[in-house]
Formats: sequence, C-alpha cells, structure tokens
Amino acid sequence: MRLNNYLLSALILITSFQVRAFDELIFAVPNFPPYALQENDVISGIGVEKVSSVLDSLGVSYKFILVANHGVALDKLRQGQVDGFFLATQNSQRDVYGTISNAVVQNDWAWFYLSDSPITPNSADFKQQAKIGTRMNTNTYIWLKDNGYQVATIPNEASTLIKMLRRKRIDAVFLASNVFWYALQKHANGGDGIAQKVQSSNPFGVYFSNAYLAKNPEFLSKFNATIATYN
Repeated sequence: MRLNNYLLSALILITSFQVRAFDELIFAVPNFPPYALQENDVISGIGVEKVSSVLDSLGVSYKFILVANHGVALDKLRQGQVDGFFLATQNSQRDVYGTISNAVVQNDWAWFYLSDSPITPNSADFKQQAKIGTRMNTNTYIWLKDNGYQVATIPNEASTLIKMLRRKRIDAVFLASNVFWYALQKHANGGDGIAQKVQSSNPFGVYFSNAYLAKNPEFLSKFNATIATYN
C-alpha cells in the first residue's frame, strides 16, 4: 500500500512538473478577422484556434488580450507587458524584441481593385499613380512603403478600405486575402465587381518575446515541433 501511494505521489509530481514546465504566456492578439476577433466577450478566430491547440498540447497556461492592431501588440511586447503576439509575418523591427515561430498558417497578400478600373496592378504606371490603401501597423504597409507604392490611407479596419474602394476614393487595396474577403462578407454586399491578384504567400507565425525565451529556452523548439503535427 505504501509503495502504491509513493508511486502515485511521484506520478502526480511528474505530471505537475510537466504541466508547469514552461511559464505562463500572456499574448497580445491584434484584432484581425478572421484570424482573431472578439464576439460576446470571447476571443476566437482561425489563428486563435490554431495557437490554442498547440499551447494546450504543450500543457502551458496562457491568456489572450485583444488589441487594436499589430503596432499596439509590438508596443506591449517592447514594454514587457506581454510575452508574445500573433499572428504575424516577420520584420526587422519585430525581431528586435522577439523571435517568430514556424508558420502556423500561410497568409496570402493580395491586391483588390474594381474590375472596371483603368488602373490595375498590371498597369505600367500602377506604382507611380495608383492610390493604395492598407491597414495601419501591418507588414503590408511596410512592404508598400519599402517598394515605392503611393499609400493614400491606412485605416484600422478593413471594412473602411472596402468602402473607400467602392466609392473610388482609392484605386486598390493591398491586404491579407482572408482579411479582405471576410470583411467584405461581413460588412458589404458581395464581391461583384472586385478583382483580386495575389502578390505573395507569406508564413504567419507567433512572436515570442526574447525575455520569455531566455527564461524558457526549450519552449520555441517544442512549439515549432508541435505546430508540425497540426499542419
């Protein structure tokens, strides 16, 4: 009996150690439907579900805090208020404060424009003349600026970009494909008259703060290994 009790106690201690092997994670989650959104006080979405599944498999405790955009998420990471944010593509500014995981999903960047527009991404003078809109504090904005496009507006909501496009206040939207189509279905009347041209497909991962990874040096490799089982 004593031996059985000893083995049971040892098993409980081992299980407890496994569950607590990594420190609790607090994430800033940019409002980025359909990857992340909040409805009825519940944070959900494609990215939230995927990341939650990986973290649950690892037995690590975590909390999600919805924030307005990726710029706010990075600022909270920089100030040490959170341990990570997702989903995100990689850039040098973010790399100063964190390390990105392997791809959780692939994220297509695409142009959206009116089908009857005289200016399209295939036009020779598109880069010089087209008025482009994208969301603020995103890598799509950084890419546009780095490549010499004329960025006319950077609202915080994809629905605002759709309204501006339909009213011909801008010539094209450059955005994550899933984000644009989700906003169109949610806030507008179908996609008639709108054309799409995919620019590139980019890995969408999770940024973890360098401070967290320093305290939990094996975490990222285990997180990446677990992602592979879900892809």
